[in-house]
Amino acid sequence: MAFLGAPCHENESVGEPLFTKTTLPLVSLPSANLGNGPPGDTRQGVQSEQMQLDPHAIHIYTDGSCYRNPGGASGCAAVAHYPDNMQREDEEIFDFGCAESKNNRMELLACVRALRWIRENAPWPEVSRVQVITDSLYIKENIARARGWKKNDWRNQYGEPKENSDLWKQFISAQQKVGIRVSFEWTAGKKSPILKRVDNAAKIAARRGGTDVDRGYSSGQVARSMVKGPATRFAASGQTAVVRIYRKNLMASGENKVRFDVVAEDLQSYAASCYAFASGEMCLDLHRHHVYRLRFSANPNYPEIVELVGEVKLPPPLGSEPREDAGTPVTP
Repeated sequence: MAFLGAPCHENESVGEPLFTKTTLPLVSLPSANLGNGPPGDTRQGVQSEQMQLDPHAIHIYTDGSCYRNPGGASGCAAVAHYPDNMQREDEEIFDFGCAESKNNRMELLACVRALRWIRENAPWPEVSRVQVITDSLYIKENIARARGWKKNDWRNQYGEPKENSDLWKQFISAQQKVGIRVSFEWTAGKKSPILKRVDNAAKIAARRGGTDVDRGYSSGQVARSMVKGPATRFAASGQTAVVRIYRKNLMASGENKVRFDVVAEDLQSYAASCYAFASGEMCLDLHRHHVYRLRFSANPNYPEIVELVGEVKLPPPLGSEPREDAGTPVTP
């Protein structure tokens, strides 16, 4: 079942590859409206199949890059590999470089531009299929959900607003107009020469920067988390929590996505990096690098900041001996 996209949760190696020039463990990303539930099904756990590269198809390898993600110089690129009967060398088919964006947007933009390139250049003699290969987990996990988000005014089934709706709209539109069978495949890492080549092309485009503009990117008010790793959805249960605000972004829905470090007051450390949503009025009172006690909604699938209880002054940090259960130490 290989058509335009769906989430998957396993990356299993395949057996002997059909195409020997590029040996990749692939996972095919099946469409949300091809047998895994109703059209636009946004449920998690949609299964996907192992997939091998078709030696008779055109393969397009995409990648995105961002220096100092998010908000840094960003770029994306794609390299096409043609079947042997076409007797054409691999070629870089596009690149894009801008002064600021973020990695997920570049990965998605690369897929949008790949679809547009296919439409502009098809048909090809004796080619009835194109495979687009990405190593982006963001694409892997959300490619099937986008149609459901669109039907729900760019919110998931729990009402949480979703980012990058401008690019997902472009993706769906390009998908509908492509005019040839296209499948998306996911592979982990950059283990083959052609994957390394497209990775390098995306980085060069990002370093170049400024030539293009990602007009859909909203930089917001950016600072850095004190906790390593991406922010996760805050497990809201009606509780209050002490948090340090480090980023605010205005969503297309008009709400703000607020990222913060959760402070464990007894440990004087940062326990986790999380996000929740807040109204514009609430965000006016939340300032970066400040620490607040906030009250949250009781919906863990759509966490909202409902009350600013007060600003908090943290006590002086404990002695220099770290505790075994402590997280990232709070610095003055």
